[in-house]
Amino acid sequence: MTATVTIPSSAAEVIADPAEFLRALRAGMPDFDYGAAAALADALAEEEMLGEMVSFTSTVTGIHNTVFISTKAGVRRGPRLKLAVNPPTHFRADGETASVTFEGTAVAGHVSSGLLRQVQAFIELNRAVLLDYWEQRISTDELRERLRPI
Repeated sequence: MTATVTIPSSAAEVIADPAEFLRALRAGMPDFDYGAAAALADALAEEEMLGEMVSFTSTVTGIHNTVFISTKAGVRRGPRLKLAVNPPTHFRADGETASVTFEGTAVAGHVSSGLLRQVQAFIELNRAVLLDYWEQRISTDELRERLRPI
């Protein structure tokens, strides 16, 4: 026997009653759990991060891959650097990316140990300016001026 489940069809409906959305989702997908919800939230955070960010190549950062740096505007997670992985030189919608927290932990995508060491060194060298940009205390122009390559 197949059950029919009606899931809200608009963001406004979900926002108005998120508990109802979750009940409907679980009715249609009984194994939907907190792990699945967390994975969905992480995917949304990664997607959202692309909205308020600037990218820099190795000439600015010293990191072999292009780095994307964002502000906290509209973001529901802590500060991270996003990395272009494949291709390593720029972001493409169908390309691979990875994210590393300002604590130096890879939290999304695959980061080789060599690339992770580069990113960690860059964060240590530039922590103050990265946090200033994250907190929107400085402009993108000032960020570019203050960044030091590894």
